[in-house]
Amino acid sequence: MRADRGATVRHFKALGLLFVLTGLTGCADIISGENQDIPVVTTPKIGAQCLLKNSRGTWEVRETPASISLKRSTTPLTVSCHTEDGWQGEGLFDSSLNAPFYGNVLGGGIGVAVDTDTGAAYEYPERLEVALAAPPPPPDMRAIPAQKIDPEADRVRQEDDNLITRFQTLRTLLDEGLITRDEYNNRRGANLGVLLHYGLVPGARDLTRPAPPPRTLVQRLRYLAAAYSEHSISASEQAAERAVILDGLLPYPVARRADPPPPITDQMQLGAEIGRIERLRVADVITDTEATREKAKASQLLQASIAAADAAARAAAGMAATRVSTALPNTGIGVGLSVHNSEAQARRAWVGLQKAHPAELGQLGLSLKKIPRPHRPTHYQIVAGPLPDHDAAISLCKSLRKADLSCDAAAFGE
Repeated sequence: MRADRGATVRHFKALGLLFVLTGLTGCADIISGENQDIPVVTTPKIGAQCLLKNSRGTWEVRETPASISLKRSTTPLTVSCHTEDGWQGEGLFDSSLNAPFYGNVLGGGIGVAVDTDTGAAYEYPERLEVALAAPPPPPDMRAIPAQKIDPEADRVRQEDDNLITRFQTLRTLLDEGLITRDEYNNRRGANLGVLLHYGLVPGARDLTRPAPPPRTLVQRLRYLAAAYSEHSISASEQAAERAVILDGLLPYPVARRADPPPPITDQMQLGAEIGRIERLRVADVITDTEATREKAKASQLLQASIAAADAAARAAAGMAATRVSTALPNTGIGVGLSVHNSEAQARRAWVGLQKAHPAELGQLGLSLKKIPRPHRPTHYQIVAGPLPDHDAAISLCKSLRKADLSCDAAAFGE
């Protein structure tokens, strides 16, 4: 009986051990769990944002490399990644049965059903690596040639900017009550030719140089006014410094005038000039009426240039009739026009005046009148003629003054 009892005890111990082993394998889903921790990396760039999806959910990685805890599934895992600078990549990762699942199969029981139902019996690769591709270059960027910089165009634009600043500053001084309306009109009118090249007589020289900032002039003129009112300076001292400041901005009267602009000979030059006039109008340094007149004058000059070139070509080809001389005898009467610092400047200015006013000056000759100045270089005045009589000189000046040209009857002679 004792031997049978011992055999029975050993039988129950063995059966209990089998139940224990079976229970352990039946709980493989608890050991493995439904979740899997997996590192996510991207190559060749890091710092990507990734979105992971399977049949049991969606997970996000904000910056690679990183580790993510996701739910196991029987379905593949898709991983989509991108960086802020345009790198992108995708990966597809299959799941497979894990090792603990086979323990469930050997042990039998409910574990097998639970694991396969929840996906705990499956696992993804130990590491998820996604290759990123660089973004394509912007379309057509490689086909666009580098724009060439035109130094001459940049220089002209900078000079125009300096002129605009001077005229805007003069307006600011008027608005601030630091100059009178007459002072504004006189200084603007005497120098408007530096803006309206072809319709008016040239303004003062050297106005294309940089001018002091408007606020600097405003502050200085205010100081002079306050100092005079407080009797810190005399009226003559205030007037003298004030005149120097305003003459440095836009002189009046004009002693030295700028050279005339080059003639307009082609459509591209006309287009550039019209664009320049429009820019001055937008800057509010010329009026709409002034802009319209200047554009019309520039167009007229181009037509005259084209007609002259065509006539010259016809004459060279022997197609023009012999021209009858209409030269007038030298009566000694002409009209005095602009004054210049040198003979060369005066002759260049005369060519520009003839092209700008062909109807009035095209058939006249040039005489240069020397204007000596003590201890200073001689000036040269343009005198156009000869004219039939003094009345013809007066009539011509009336016509030229309508175009804002300075003109007076003068003696004509070589």
